Amino acid sequence: MVTRGQAAEYSSQAGATAVERLEQELVALNSRRRELAEGLSDRDSAGDRADAAGVLEQSEDLSWVDERIAQVTEQIGQLRDGTVTGGDDELADGTVVTLRFADGTTRTMRAVAITEEIMEGEESTAMTLGSPLARALVGSSAGDTIIYRSPSGEEHAEVIAIEAPASRA
Repeated sequence: MVTRGQAAEYSSQAGATAVERLEQELVALNSRRRELAEGLSDRDSAGDRADAAGVLEQSEDLSWVDERIAQVTEQIGQLRDGTVTGGDDELADGTVVTLRFADGTTRTMRAVAITEEIMEGEESTAMTLGSPLARALVGSSAGDTIIYRSPSGEEHAEVIAIEAPASRA
């Protein structure tokens, strides 16, 4: 089982790694945005339908890049401020849960709001807040049995421990 100190340390390491990954993505996105914007401004206004289709496609790409820049910027801010939280129908970001599965195995997992928080090599011990397993854990406590859908069908697991980030100090 993960201790409170270990969970807090893991969460802060994961957050720092996520910020680093997101900052790298932001640099790449800003570079791509400049390329697309320059490409649009360099276009000759007189052109054929193929030119118009190219402009439309480039405009759509620029729009997607702008949206992703806004998302990444917001995620970086949330990670730095510690304001990444789940909604009322989600686990809180950073919740650590220990489960015993139907096959008898026990696993400690951490809920993440932002997939970039999942550290390399920790993919099997992380779950996103929107996953069926994480959604099944909402409102549960130690001793409860949860039921969720996996790719192989309906699964059952017993909650051994569940620790929301606010309770970790």
